Amino acid sequence: MKIPYGISNFKALREEKYLYVDKTKYIEIIENLNSKYVFFIRPRRFGKSLFLSTLEHYYDINAENEFAGLYENLYIGENPTKLKNSYLILKLNFSGLNTSSKEGLENSFRLSLVEALKSFFSRYKHVISGSEDIVEEVKNTKDLRTLLTLLLNAVKEANKKVYLIIDEYDHFANDIIAMGEGDFYKNTIRATGFVRDFYETVKIGTETVIDRIFMTGISPVMLDDLTSGFNIASNITLDIGLNEMLGFTEEEVKFIVANCDVEKLIQNNDTEINKKELMKELKKNYNGYLFNKNAKNRIYNPDMILHFFDQWIKSNQYPEKLIDDNVKTDYGRLNRLMMNEENRTKLEEIIKNEGIVAKIATRFSFDNMNDEDNLVSLLFYMGLLTNDSIEYGETKLAIPNYVTKEIFWEYFNRKLRKEYSIKHNTAELSKVIWQARKEAGIKWALQTEAKLL
Repeated sequence: MKIPYGISNFKALREEKYLYVDKTKYIEIIENLNSKYVFFIRPRRFGKSLFLSTLEHYYDINAENEFAGLYENLYIGENPTKLKNSYLILKLNFSGLNTSSKEGLENSFRLSLVEALKSFFSRYKHVISGSEDIVEEVKNTKDLRTLLTLLLNAVKEANKKVYLIIDEYDHFANDIIAMGEGDFYKNTIRATGFVRDFYETVKIGTETVIDRIFMTGISPVMLDDLTSGFNIASNITLDIGLNEMLGFTEEEVKFIVANCDVEKLIQNNDTEINKKELMKELKKNYNGYLFNKNAKNRIYNPDMILHFFDQWIKSNQYPEKLIDDNVKTDYGRLNRLMMNEENRTKLEEIIKNEGIVAKIATRFSFDNMNDEDNLVSLLFYMGLLTNDSIEYGETKLAIPNYVTKEIFWEYFNRKLRKEYSIKHNTAELSKVIWQARKEAGIKWALQTEAKLL
């Protein structure tokens, strides 16, 4: 069975016979929610894009003839909803935009929308009359409101409905924030910003042809700043019934293990590990995420699980490298967040105590994102902290697993080397960090650091 590491196209995954953990029951759950317009936030590389692709192919009127093949033996294939294959899909992805300047961002944002609209009218030219002429108008239109209005009018005339899917809605905002560009952010997102214009027009579209919206990102940082212009969407991120929608439960990891012929891999590698010990290792390294504090099952990082088995099968050797470099880029985000002295102090407190008691903020603006609860909440949304326990009625957040501790350790290690490189032998510091990793104790490492001062 092929491991779908890095595969985010549902159709390709199914047609090319990749292993698939069935998450399609959540299509039905989302369709039955009270709100038709929703936000859903999860850490980077947690399966968001694949789930959006699953929604896209399920609801697209053009994919009706493919339904049986794509959803065969899946929950939703056996329990289709009344809305299957009933929408025109407009899918937007706001990653990779130019954030070097306001003008550069606005231009790349517009180009992203133009390309999506060109694709839309090309795919639905059999439904929307005059699609070729509309595409020419799209190419020559610079105003974002006008671009969306072209879509709204054409779909209304065709008497159809749109399912709007937006991936990485906050990607460019996070990049701007990471650069510390406060004025850039405010001029882009707020009252006179073009992003606000875009979402205000989307809101207008919900009164006519935009029937459903599903948006994903990694933080709620834009939600407050868009409130008055786009106050129609529900944030379902922390819903208890959606705790397991992305990522893998332990039973799902066992399903993956069973389909990877682990016994053969172990035999080929002449390793002493057995299936029971393997599950313990996977749990220690990749499990621990709990997005609703009252949910029963903790979640494994899906990217890490798939990366592990992909490496094992490709190399035919038990992986020595436990962490995917694509996930380690969160270290860079962590480092940028710690440019603020108060943030650094708070992070050191979290590291020393291997957790913190805090409340999760469901939305916050650029202006108050460095407030203590908001900073901790951002670490939660990034997947660097998770719900751990309830203490005296308050929620304790903790580092979810060993691999996430690696990100903190790397930050800690670089900080020590930068601050004490003149005073201390780097070999001695390396020994401290290595011992901390071996013992899985950041607190112990900090105590040992004090002896080196």
